[in-house]
Amino acid sequence: MEHDLKKQDNVEILKHIVLFEDFKDDIETLKKIDELFKERSAKKGDVIIKEGEEGDELYIIKSGSVRILKNTLQNEPYTVVLLNADQHVFFGEIGLLLNDKRSATVLAEEDCVFLVTNRKKFMEFGEKEPYIALFITRRIAQILAKRLYKANQDVVTLFSALVSEIDSEGMVF
Repeated sequence: MEHDLKKQDNVEILKHIVLFEDFKDDIETLKKIDELFKERSAKKGDVIIKEGEEGDELYIIKSGSVRILKNTLQNEPYTVVLLNADQHVFFGEIGLLLNDKRSATVLAEEDCVFLVTNRKKFMEFGEKEPYIALFITRRIAQILAKRLYKANQDVVTLFSALVSEIDSEGMVF
């Protein structure tokens, strides 16, 4: 009985996660997706992911909140964003596609519970459920494409500001 309630609770969470948006009205598919995940807890102050370390896990925040931190060139951490369960968010999705170094540190701001899966499980799932995995992979690709587009815009903005600053000081290239 308790397992069924937990599964129902997880399905309700998955319904609101953008990666699974194509299946938000398909409870049976969401139940299949739920099979990918295990629950993992963290205490306030725990480091969930450390920038620069290799990782292949995707985390969905079931309860609690986390702080996403990046290091400056001087190795000083700064907060990128605070995320909490009410936002229906996840992190670490790149790990499902490739086992690479983590781009940020994730710190538990309070006691948390996560739904966690990894690349191996996702790849095995893709072999069994290619149609579902294709849609999830498309969503990840869309997210990454949007981030790349924004990063490119930021580079152009920074370059333009630098050129304007140098130009205003009368410097010639």
